[in-house]
Amino acid sequence: MAKDAKVAQNIRPLMEYRNDAWKCWKCGFCRMSNPDEQKTHKYSDNCPRGTRFRFDSFYGLGTQELVRALTCDPPELDINDPAVAERVREIVYTCTQCGGCQTNCNPTKHLEPANASIALRNWLVEQGLGPLDEHQPLVKSIINYDNPWMQPRAARAKWAKKKKTIKDASKEEVEVLYYPGCTASYDPVIQPVAGWVTEVLEKADVDFGILGKNEICCGSTVLRVGDKDNFRKIRAKNLESLNSTSAKTIVTACAGCFSTFSHEYKEDLNAEVKHIVEFVDELLQEGKLTFSKSLDLEVTYHDPCHVGLYCGTYDAPRNILKALPGVTVTEMQRIREWSWCCGAGGGCRTAYPEEIAGFAAEARLEEAFETGARTLVTCCPFCEQNLGENAKRTFERFGIQVRDIMDLVYEAL
Repeated sequence: MAKDAKVAQNIRPLMEYRNDAWKCWKCGFCRMSNPDEQKTHKYSDNCPRGTRFRFDSFYGLGTQELVRALTCDPPELDINDPAVAERVREIVYTCTQCGGCQTNCNPTKHLEPANASIALRNWLVEQGLGPLDEHQPLVKSIINYDNPWMQPRAARAKWAKKKKTIKDASKEEVEVLYYPGCTASYDPVIQPVAGWVTEVLEKADVDFGILGKNEICCGSTVLRVGDKDNFRKIRAKNLESLNSTSAKTIVTACAGCFSTFSHEYKEDLNAEVKHIVEFVDELLQEGKLTFSKSLDLEVTYHDPCHVGLYCGTYDAPRNILKALPGVTVTEMQRIREWSWCCGAGGGCRTAYPEEIAGFAAEARLEEAFETGARTLVTCCPFCEQNLGENAKRTFERFGIQVRDIMDLVYEAL
């Protein structure tokens, strides 16, 4: 029980959340969006799984009750009963780990429902009940290929083959290491992001390089499904690679890589970690990057959980959007620390693509639609994948296009 406890930081063993669980009043504050800015009941919810299933067990207060029942002496739930174990697994793994429940609960009650949910997942893995079967191929791929897409290491830098001016940070001195991450390296839909980032960095005369085929997955995917042991191995391997460069700053456009490096790696990294929106915002403020084209676009911005709630980065992307010529920003109701999750996080897009990921994405697209904007901008590859796929599915209804913020920055150069 700690006031100002940060989401997904300093996660303790499950038993250490036992007393916290007994102090939960079941008030339901954990399931609400910003109570001071409510304009309609339609957007008062903040929890995708709770909103989807409408049982208390799927909200933050249900997490606390589950912790209490499992840590009692004797436990009130028999985890060795297959039916009980399966139900517990469903409740725990439908959590997107967005951290929304903790936004209201911690400042008022000093409890940590989001962190307790992460501890529950870690505990399930320790009991041999996690990760889910759907997650196993991702974990194995990261262990065997250093990426979750079951692609060869040699193909990681394929996107950069035509960019002859990019330095090899493992061999040359660089000020900045650009870390694209697995998704921008391998997913054809997200790959353009890596190109836009490098074009912007070159335009601003940034001395940067990449690790190319020597880049290793940050391990976020493994960590989020509760496999701490394998994450430690990935982290140790990755630290050796990252710290072998001369870079003073590591820049990434991946929200998962950003939050993982910022928290789980921070103490042992030799470089400062920045999300590309922070870095570009600084370039703009310093006059090192300017725009020459007007975009004539009305947009709304989606805060990724791993950039916003996990790392507190809210202003930088909005500063960039305001600086883009011809761009008008219309905000949704649930924004910043009360932003609605896209539904992809915590392994939900893999294990629950329709029940959680699809449901949450459609709700967010409807919220975007009601702003009047028809372009939804974000800065996370997983948000782009999930929101983008569901935007195509619902295009006749909403007509929303999902774009990465670096796409707009590159277009305006």
